[in-house]
Amino acid sequence: MIDRHEFRIVITPFCNYRCFFCHNEGFVEEYTPLLLSPRDYGFVIRTAKKLWGWDTVTITGGEPLISPIYRETCELMVKEGIKITTVTNASLVSSPKKILANNSQLNISLHTMNPVVYKKITCTSYPLDQVINSIVAIRSEYPDMIIHLNSTVIRGMNDDPADMNDLIKFAGRIGGEAKFINLASSNQNLVVPIEEIEERLLHLEMEKVDESAWQSVFKGDQGHVIVTRCGFAKDDTQQRGVRNLFLNPDGTISHDGGGGFTINLLREIHEQNIDGFAKKVEWYFPPAVRV
Repeated sequence: MIDRHEFRIVITPFCNYRCFFCHNEGFVEEYTPLLLSPRDYGFVIRTAKKLWGWDTVTITGGEPLISPIYRETCELMVKEGIKITTVTNASLVSSPKKILANNSQLNISLHTMNPVVYKKITCTSYPLDQVINSIVAIRSEYPDMIIHLNSTVIRGMNDDPADMNDLIKFAGRIGGEAKFINLASSNQNLVVPIEEIEERLLHLEMEKVDESAWQSVFKGDQGHVIVTRCGFAKDDTQQRGVRNLFLNPDGTISHDGGGGFTINLLREIHEQNIDGFAKKVEWYFPPAVRV
């Protein structure tokens, strides 16, 4: 498995869930102004593809489907030959064909198959069974779409092997993959280290078949399971460097491990200043190398 540096667009900081552990990807706060238009995102992804060969993008948030410009932005990206992955909680997928048509992959946050635990983690009254129905509808509409079911593992809540196995089984039934992610938190009592997550999978008689700096893959009767290190976990970032570059909705860029430090690219984006945009990105994010 080859680890890639990911280009992630935080299209909105807002979310209809209130997961108690959420760090908001890219350290975006809810008061962040939304200053980028679909045209702006089109410029960014054209430049990223032309200069650095980045032909994939992950759209995240917040909950991306809340954004009023989500669909138009996706349409522009696909026209540029970009493959899109959206990170979503799937609660707002009323019409998969209408909303998700431009995606190659979905990473759906589904931390547990237990409705009581789901409510505790997400701090929402949105029914788990409706989310599950939405996931089934997505698979029915898009039989070939890559679907990852993302579970942030929290000690004492969803870290029991039996609970993890329920998610693995459901992922197998829909032709997807369960992905377990270690929690990034200052409260170490809630953190289950990657090594323990992998031990639980071994306990479930799964075999590790691949490993790289950020991810490992296990194989069992239900299919493949992915274990991913959270880029915001301090120990992992210190050992493994920077993984993700984030474009935030106020025109700043940030990366995991950046300690909250950002660079403002709003002027370069609005003026479509390719040279100025490129110089700032390459200085801040050395993995951005010209093709």
